[in-house]
Amino acid sequence: MDETTLALTAIVISVLTALGTFIYTHQQMKAAKRANKLTEQAQREQAQPYVIADIRERVPGSQLLCFVIENTGPTVARDVQLTIDPPLQSTLGDEEAATLNQAVTRKISVLPPKRQLLFLMDVGHQLFASDLPRLYTVVVNSSGPFGSIEPLAYTIDLEALKHSLLNRESLEWSTHVLAEETKKARKAQENQADAMGRLFRKVSEEIEARRPNGDNPPEIEPPTG
Repeated sequence: MDETTLALTAIVISVLTALGTFIYTHQQMKAAKRANKLTEQAQREQAQPYVIADIRERVPGSQLLCFVIENTGPTVARDVQLTIDPPLQSTLGDEEAATLNQAVTRKISVLPPKRQLLFLMDVGHQLFASDLPRLYTVVVNSSGPFGSIEPLAYTIDLEALKHSLLNRESLEWSTHVLAEETKKARKAQENQADAMGRLFRKVSEEIEARRPNGDNPPEIEPPTG
């Protein structure tokens, strides 16, 4: 092999080596850019507000159903706007349903982190005894510190709540039961007092009817009890 051939071979090897190095470096740069982009995206997502809407019990075990708008993210949500299909319906009446829909679909200028907005929607046992819709499609639009957030769309299925509402082991339900029992006891006391009062009046009338003219009737104290 002459010197010219050796020189050409060396040149080709150098070119191929340089080309391989360039391709490798280029691929490494692209991988680094992708990694940086993913890291930046993850950081942006972690710093974004996250607004959700749901229909749930006011407290666990409660029969009161509320429509809830909540920011579960770490930053302030702005320009929160909901669309709901079909519009919310309630056994409480058309007027109450119209007021509810107007309240939950109006634009919310600011929703701080961890803030909840609760709107009374219905009573559980009444709703599930009716033929009102069980499925609602919700679309949430909002903005965060980096501008507009991609709309969040999902379906709320009320059937998931149907059996959980049978659980009445809650402070709210216990308070309700206690209030009802207190009301019954108070009513029984009032009925007893009315009965004693009627008895006292009857005895007084009989004594008055039997009293001779001019005599003072004996004093009778009303019974206590």
